[in-house]
Amino acid sequence: MSGTSSLPILLCLAVLVSCGGGDEPSQGRDQARLEAIDRRLGTLEQRLATIEKELPAGERLRNDLHALEQRVGSVETKATQALETAKAPPPPRAVAAPPAAGATGPLARAPVDPAERRAQLNTLMTEYRRRLSALSTREAAQMSPAERMAARRELSAWFRAHRRAILAGHPLPD
Repeated sequence: MSGTSSLPILLCLAVLVSCGGGDEPSQGRDQARLEAIDRRLGTLEQRLATIEKELPAGERLRNDLHALEQRVGSVETKATQALETAKAPPPPRAVAAPPAAGATGPLARAPVDPAERRAQLNTLMTEYRRRLSALSTREAAQMSPAERMAARRELSAWFRAHRRAILAGHPLPD
């Protein structure tokens, strides 16, 4: 009887030994999985730390955006005010006494109509743009950079002189 009662115990031991041997490779796989998960968590923690470092930069961008929005708002307000002022009729001007016969100086000139002055300035600007375009296209290939710059300065001086003459009501210089 003792031989038959030990047989089930031996069978149980054999099963336990065989199961115990199978656990070591699975424990190795589990350990490898845990290490892989730990590495992934480490990279995620590094990303979070980087994002946390970048938050002040994001805050700075938000502050800059807010400041720009305020500037744009103030510019829009000023533009609206300027348009409203432009739409309003000009205040009445005091009538100056007519100049004496043979008088010279600023009072001797006839007043220039604002619409005529605007038309003269528009014509001047169109001519300036035409000359600047011509200078840029046809002569640019033939001129050195210094010559090009000198020609542009000369053209700019011509424009300023004519504009001053139109605004002052003087005859245009040639």
